[in-house]
Amino acid sequence: MDDKQAYYSSHIKLPFFNTNGQEQVRQKKVLVVGAGGLGCPCLQSLAGAGIGIIGIADFDKVAISNLHRQCLFNYADVGKLKTLVAAERLAGYNPFINIQTHDLLVEEGNVLELFAGYDIIVDCTDNFATRYLINDACVFLNKPLVYGAIHQGEGHVTVFNYHGSPTLRCLFPKDDNETVASCAEIGAYNIITGMIGLLMANEVIKIVLHHPDVLASKLIQLDVLTMKTLPIKYQLVADSVNKSIQRFTVVNNSKVITPQTLKEKINNHHNFHLIDVREVDEHLQFNIGGANIPLASFLQLTDFSFSTADEIIIYCQKGMRSQQAAAWLGSQGFLHCFSLQGGIDFYQIVSDTNY
Repeated sequence: MDDKQAYYSSHIKLPFFNTNGQEQVRQKKVLVVGAGGLGCPCLQSLAGAGIGIIGIADFDKVAISNLHRQCLFNYADVGKLKTLVAAERLAGYNPFINIQTHDLLVEEGNVLELFAGYDIIVDCTDNFATRYLINDACVFLNKPLVYGAIHQGEGHVTVFNYHGSPTLRCLFPKDDNETVASCAEIGAYNIITGMIGLLMANEVIKIVLHHPDVLASKLIQLDVLTMKTLPIKYQLVADSVNKSIQRFTVVNNSKVITPQTLKEKINNHHNFHLIDVREVDEHLQFNIGGANIPLASFLQLTDFSFSTADEIIIYCQKGMRSQQAAAWLGSQGFLHCFSLQGGIDFYQIVSDTNY
């Protein structure tokens, strides 16, 4: 048995993990946003479990007040970048994984590019503005989001946007919670941060292993002083999903058609041209009909099978490529070209919820 096999030998013996599960874990890319009280225990557990690529996104430096709960840091690390210190600790903890650092403040201008390279996003931040941004980006990119938060001796954990499950805005529709104090203001109990961080890592592993009891549509609230737990179920709200998608939807001079309107046109057999500008393999996996012309080829068309007066509806996965195609088509003199709002991902959500 080599060192790598020995490292994971205890996990491999578990019936719900075994060799196949360990390989699935190795193949995943997980981004943890925030290397603080929740992020540190979560990162350590993900590293020990063998997540193949772990990303750490944080802009902060280690402070003395962090040390009692942020288990990846020690006194000598004060003043150093959290991402770099955490990466060094995790690499020493498990040399068989890859750690990627992102020393930045996650904001609207970089969040989509940052998240695009990962399979699962973990929100270990401590302010509402960033939480809603992370949620909206995950909805737009269709990434599962593991979410946790604490308040003094209490905490909760849930999973958003997992196989079409509800999102943060479905659970907490109001995003103006700036009056909620941070840990720096009201304190943080190191026991609850550690427990919630571990539970968040557990949800990541459950997602990777396709466990049937992932905490999607259900929030678990824990009071660590009484050890009482409270499960809270919540439902998907199409308006909330749409709000997240619209945050990153740029019209770019193209007209947008809603999934509801497109469904009505299809059901009423309206005369229009439907075009999917995704790649061929994406189209074959799932589509809602129409011609498949990948975007790169579409933007080079010189001979069109439709006239400038025809109605043309273009779709893709999320609505970004179709917007580009519709805007370009409009610049070529076509008067009635539309991009499907939110792409077929949102179209499916609307169809499933009968919104």
